Amino acid sequence: MSQLLHKIANSTFLIVDDQQFLCSVLADLMRGFGAYNSHQAKNGAHAIEMMGSLKPDIVFTDLNMEPVNGFELTQWVRRSPESPDREVPIIMLTGNSDLDTIHKARNYGVTEMLIKPVIPKQVLARLHTVLLEPREFINEKTYVGPCRRRHNDETYKGPRRRACDPMQIQATTEAATKAAEKIRSLVFSLVSTITKINPKNANHLQQFSASIVSMKKLAIKSDNANAAKAVLSLETCVQSLKQGQNIPLTLLRDHLECIVVLSGPVGKNETASTELITNLRSSVASTTANTKVA
Repeated sequence: MSQLLHKIANSTFLIVDDQQFLCSVLADLMRGFGAYNSHQAKNGAHAIEMMGSLKPDIVFTDLNMEPVNGFELTQWVRRSPESPDREVPIIMLTGNSDLDTIHKARNYGVTEMLIKPVIPKQVLARLHTVLLEPREFINEKTYVGPCRRRHNDETYKGPRRRACDPMQIQATTEAATKAAEKIRSLVFSLVSTITKINPKNANHLQQFSASIVSMKKLAIKSDNANAAKAVLSLETCVQSLKQGQNIPLTLLRDHLECIVVLSGPVGKNETASTELITNLRSSVASTTANTKVA
């Protein structure tokens, strides 16, 4: 694991997604792995503009973007004479897990796929594959990209390309459980003090912000993307308070209660978790739309 984290920490990442929120979540996740050299592009066209000067070691790209989508970006990287690195690993993020999308991604030269919602363990597994077990790169007229053949020989006793070593997975799971416990402990301490917060006191808001930073790091370690989303939404509320908006403290409490649920066993139900996040975002949107800067 130390070898993988060392390589991650010394890599330059380009994150391409037309949703700024998702770019930020993935950038935070990379920082949680020790990688602080992450750059963000708002779509495939923007990424192409950045590629020449940035020369990333790994590209994360969404599939559905305008005006240049993930497939078109991959095609440019793999085949354009202007591409600075045809062999750069490309990890594609998409909510489409159907075989047609997967086959298209393979044929365009995508290195690995990540199905949304993304969780840290999945990201770590893909990074393990591209950094420690890279496939042979093929550069032919009909195909440019990593070798599309994936064997699963039951007699093979070496490291697998599609998953982390079992000991690494076990260690990650234990760390995630401990992180989730720490999240709930931190949230409970904040719930007991939230009524004492003075929104106009800069020191109070700064202390609360510091707790949110700790919570974000724990959410990343807990392998819980939905909990991370709730924490980021809470951070948005606190930033609004800092800007003088009249955000009710009850909304902060709602966030904390939601984070407790999402970081616990109930949070494993994806449908219920998604509904919680949707309701939370609606509350934030309606509140900020109806408040004015003091």
